[in-house]
Amino acid sequence: MIQLNTVKADLRAAREKLAARIGQRDLLLQERDEAQLRSLEASKQLGVNDQVQILLQKSSEFARQQVKGRVEQIVTQALQIVFPERGYSFHIVLDVKGLQPVAEYWLYSEGVMRQMVGPDYGRGGGAVDVVTLALRLALAELEQIDGPLLMDEVGKHVSAEYAPNVAYFLKQYSEQLGRQIILITHNEHLAAVGDKSLRVTQTSAGVSKVTAI
Repeated sequence: MIQLNTVKADLRAAREKLAARIGQRDLLLQERDEAQLRSLEASKQLGVNDQVQILLQKSSEFARQQVKGRVEQIVTQALQIVFPERGYSFHIVLDVKGLQPVAEYWLYSEGVMRQMVGPDYGRGGGAVDVVTLALRLALAELEQIDGPLLMDEVGKHVSAEYAPNVAYFLKQYSEQLGRQIILITHNEHLAAVGDKSLRVTQTSAGVSKVTAI
């Protein structure tokens, strides 16, 4: 009887040890997936940064200053609309490295000026999301890209309390420039602000169903 109880205790301890290891494995897999998603998001956001750099490099000195001013204006406007209490402003500092103009991004808020560098994009966050969104809009305007803008899940790291402000900014920008924005989103605030909104759901049979909101 004592031997049987010992075997049961050993089995129970083995099961608990196995469950703990499975839990550790699942946690590591989750952390790996989250790291890959952060890396992908950083690559997308840094891609926008690279496009701004290219735009500045191929501009003359006079045009470069005009581009700089317009980008600063659009990004600052977006930040102030979304986060009105934080006193944000966006600044570009132009420098020359290797005979090429290079732009540094600086974010001013509550008396502190902070440079935005690579790791900022990897961490994401509300302000970085809004900066990236505004940079994309500025690029489309300055590059004179015709037609509607197609955007996917903008501002997804912005907290729920500021989501209506992101929607308001996009609405104002669209109306001011007379440009259509086609937006794919899971955010109800962003969906509600559109002149026309459609909800796509999937039935149990796997068929997509489209309904007007």
